[in-house]
Amino acid sequence: MCFGSPAPLSRVQDEERVTHTMTSKQRYTPDHAVNLRIASDVQVAPDGRHVAFTVAPIGHKETKPTSAIWLAPVENGEAREFTMGAVVGHEDKMPRWSPNGRTLAFLSDRTERGAHQIHLIDLEGGEARPLTSVPKGLDLLAWAPDGRSLTATADRRALAGEDKPATEVRVASADARPRVIVRVPVEGGTVRVLGPAEGHVWAYAWSADGRRVAALTTPGNGLDEPARGVRLLVIDPVTRAERVLTTLDTLPVTLQWSPDGSRLVAVANVPGSADDTRVLLIDPESGAIDTLEAGATTPLWAGWLPGQEPRLLTLAEEGLYNRIDLVNLSDDTRQQLDPLPPGGGAQAPLSVSADGRTLACIRTHPAGPPEVWAGPIDGELRCLTHLNPQLDDVAIAPMEPVEWTASDGLTIQGWLLRPPGAEPGKRLPLIVQVHGGPTSRWGPTFHGTWHDWGQIFAAAGYAVLLPNPRGSTGRGASFTASNRGDLGGMDFDDVMRGVDWAIEQGIADPDRHGIAGWSYGGFLTAWAVTHTDRFKAAVAGAAVTNWPSKVGTTDIRPYNEARFPGPLHEAPDAYWERSPIRYLGRITTPTLVVHGEADVRVPPEQGMELYLGLRAAGVPTDFITYPRQGHAFHERAFQRDLLQRLVAWFDRWMGK
Repeated sequence: MCFGSPAPLSRVQDEERVTHTMTSKQRYTPDHAVNLRIASDVQVAPDGRHVAFTVAPIGHKETKPTSAIWLAPVENGEAREFTMGAVVGHEDKMPRWSPNGRTLAFLSDRTERGAHQIHLIDLEGGEARPLTSVPKGLDLLAWAPDGRSLTATADRRALAGEDKPATEVRVASADARPRVIVRVPVEGGTVRVLGPAEGHVWAYAWSADGRRVAALTTPGNGLDEPARGVRLLVIDPVTRAERVLTTLDTLPVTLQWSPDGSRLVAVANVPGSADDTRVLLIDPESGAIDTLEAGATTPLWAGWLPGQEPRLLTLAEEGLYNRIDLVNLSDDTRQQLDPLPPGGGAQAPLSVSADGRTLACIRTHPAGPPEVWAGPIDGELRCLTHLNPQLDDVAIAPMEPVEWTASDGLTIQGWLLRPPGAEPGKRLPLIVQVHGGPTSRWGPTFHGTWHDWGQIFAAAGYAVLLPNPRGSTGRGASFTASNRGDLGGMDFDDVMRGVDWAIEQGIADPDRHGIAGWSYGGFLTAWAVTHTDRFKAAVAGAAVTNWPSKVGTTDIRPYNEARFPGPLHEAPDAYWERSPIRYLGRITTPTLVVHGEADVRVPPEQGMELYLGLRAAGVPTDFITYPRQGHAFHERAFQRDLLQRLVAWFDRWMGK
């Protein structure tokens, strides 16, 4: 469903469009949440006439994911399923247009599940033609600029014929199967290594003239590699000669050459700062870095526009919403574009046609799942999809932007949801859901998924508060850095002030509050129940409960250590002081602990520590683990089970 009018600024504005009473609409349920179809990886054709994208079920019925490539005309006509991956049970993904726009390349594991190979299909349709059969499959597909070959990344050891390790013994310092860029002719033939000579490739980009390839690499792809410094290389695709251009502190979210090859653009933290995310402009000869001032925003993506003038299109978080800007580097001017209706936001990355006239993106909105939009970059975009018609007769809770004042006078922003058809003026039981990160935020998105629970709780009769406490993104580097060294301090106070605000406004029942969260949100949930008895129930999902053991077992150790006064081996007491486990004796709140068994970001032992500690202290608890699920859940049955248990836990302990 495409929403074209603003999100509500109050309970009254736009209410007829966004919400319907329960007598005329179905209630939103976990079954709705796990049956959504989600679009991703939007790619506009070079001539701007069509858009290709991937559509996948949000929850997979099998243990391996499935998806299909879809195609939609930009001006007239309807989106259609272009490949049958989701129907026949394989994964088609990463559509990439040939430079002439006549052929679509994509990756598919239709031959061997889990091993994706390059396939080609004509724009007019027909059967897809397999191009490769590389052991262990390929990733990161791209066309060479001349259209005569394609590149992707492949497993180095598999290419060398080392299909199985010589021993089952695992040596941590050994090479962890890093990936290398390979090249294959479009007419088929030998797959050849392009480079680099060593290391793991996380991302790469061709220059427009085809003479250089920029690559982001680390020595390996071990647990903590991307957080220890990422090398930016420039590779000659003919001679395979390479040189290190610069080193970045973290992995950028985008990498692209300017049309004239004079600069590279990336969105990443400024070297030396863990919180100052900016658009980086990198000289491909000297490695010198210039940045665009971010101000009170958090950049998400940047890409070059064609033409003689050096112009960038940028996407950034600004407060609760997103903004798109056209930046002219020749005169340092910035023009905000408004190609989308207000109330939602574009999702990174954006896609621009070869002539720079057509823009395509995924647009999010609080009143429904994301949809694909496209149209003239200097005009208004058109919604191309209607991916979830099953929600047309479902009541969706309005999501209101709200703000309150922190104890030190700082303004804190967030969102409020109330049950569809809620009786005006009646106080409601309140659930607070804290976002992950902490360098993240609740934005103008649909909160009705396995991870975003607002619509689930609202449909069950709860008011839901989604706070963006200090440490969140969207308000500049200083705000994002403001909980550094103080996790569980003023950020926790910001959340509690939000609860007070909801009571003062007559929204929340003063005696019935619950709190829930995932990852950092799970940590703040565990921290909350060790520092207040105000909550009647809690759900700690993928929660950090013991910082010393978490930092010692996570895949992002350097990132976590940057939030504390020093590394763990130098300042262990600081980590223990902010660990909920230290305060187990204070907890009285019934707490459900949830974890994926394959989580390497927050290993499930964190949940086990909290659960067993609560058991020993006699606090009502339970510990639910899900096989094969990592930090994000992907299997439909487990997503559904999780959502059902969340509602049941709060219903049980909040007297509903």
